[in-house]
Amino acid sequence: MNAFRSTLGRVALVALFVVPGLMVKSSSVSRAASSVTITVAFQELGNPAGYEDLKWWNQIAPAIEAANPGLTIKTEVIVASEGDYYTKIDLMLRSASTAPDLVKEDSFLIGSDATAGYLTPLNKYLATWPDYANEWYPGMQAITTFHGNNYGVMNGTDVRGIWYNKNIFKQAGLPTNWQPHTWADILSAARTIQAKVKGVIPINLYSGIPMDEASALQGFQMLLYGTKDPLYDYSTSKWIASSPGFLDALNFVKSVYYPTAPATLLGPTDDIALSGNASNIVQQQLLPEGKLAIDLDGSWVPSVWSPTGAAPWPQWQTVMGMAKMPTEFGQAPGYISMSGGWSYAISSKSAHPDQAFAVLKAANSQANLALFDVLVGNIGVRKDEASVPAYAKVPMNPFFTSLVAFSKFRAGFPVYPEISNQIQQAMELVMTGTDPKVAMMNFADAVRGIAGAGNVETR
Repeated sequence: MNAFRSTLGRVALVALFVVPGLMVKSSSVSRAASSVTITVAFQELGNPAGYEDLKWWNQIAPAIEAANPGLTIKTEVIVASEGDYYTKIDLMLRSASTAPDLVKEDSFLIGSDATAGYLTPLNKYLATWPDYANEWYPGMQAITTFHGNNYGVMNGTDVRGIWYNKNIFKQAGLPTNWQPHTWADILSAARTIQAKVKGVIPINLYSGIPMDEASALQGFQMLLYGTKDPLYDYSTSKWIASSPGFLDALNFVKSVYYPTAPATLLGPTDDIALSGNASNIVQQQLLPEGKLAIDLDGSWVPSVWSPTGAAPWPQWQTVMGMAKMPTEFGQAPGYISMSGGWSYAISSKSAHPDQAFAVLKAANSQANLALFDVLVGNIGVRKDEASVPAYAKVPMNPFFTSLVAFSKFRAGFPVYPEISNQIQQAMELVMTGTDPKVAMMNFADAVRGIAGAGNVETR
């Protein structure tokens, strides 16, 4: 349990990381006692020099503490992969002796952690904070709401669209300001590239079990939510286990990965596509090397190409274009994106929930949240972040921010991770030759077993 934990103490003692153009603002924290310590737990990866959440807390905590004598903010850095972080947090939140006051939660796990009784409902707090109702996008409020209660405050999100190589498009005789309006437009462009530009992969769509949630979210659900059939129907409170839209999405996967002849394969070969390292290969090798024309991927990809990223690529801003993902037939609203992201929640075991919320509120002011989202490369969840100069100047931010308005999100119920696994399996079956109708039937049977037949419908 302690292998991933590094309690770094009061963050005011750690050297600060400053993003030019952003000023830190504090907010007064009402205190019921003369001395209160609020512990904040979050995940970090890799080299301590790259700890992004820690850098942010280092920057904003001193001002919050200075405005509130007696208040101390203490960080608990959990160095772990996402899966290990989820396990670690689950264990920590079970006991008052280990639970932090504020915990960073992957938004799609809010439902399961709320069901387990780990989180404090925030409705009464949020009702006293006009900024939350007015500035957070409705979708960003809904993503942390479960059974009528809001359990977290999103502090950054991501969006998904279509990256494409303008040089390859020019070679293929396609427009370099490309914007497809239907799925057919995407496949048509990929086939044109296949016919006219040799030695490149026409399109990448994350698919199959090894790529886990990347397959289920930015692969499959980017397609599914572009149809009239969602994965979960909030009006009936049921999972949709089979539908025309589900079948159409699987047929798109088939078009990319199971052609009538090997020479007409549009997507990466199985050694790449069915590798757990597919995203690294795509983002760090295929795209920078000009070997992939179209990639359905996320807003975070440029961070890989930054001077301090895993694969620095200064030319990306002139080589790569970004298009919105169209709905299946171009039907309203015309485009679709899927959003995930992380939130901060208050532990149900916190001895100081009022003070914890006040710290959360101060940390998520317009200036402080823009500071965070610039630092980590997130898309802002507050509408007014777009007016912060440092945020607006980040390459592609205005475009990515425009996608939030029509972005959908995962159905964050406790059974979602299991259903996600079944989506990945259905995709992989189609990739390896199973008829999409059979793969959908298998999925439907599995979902009935996971969610209960009474919680499932077919269309």
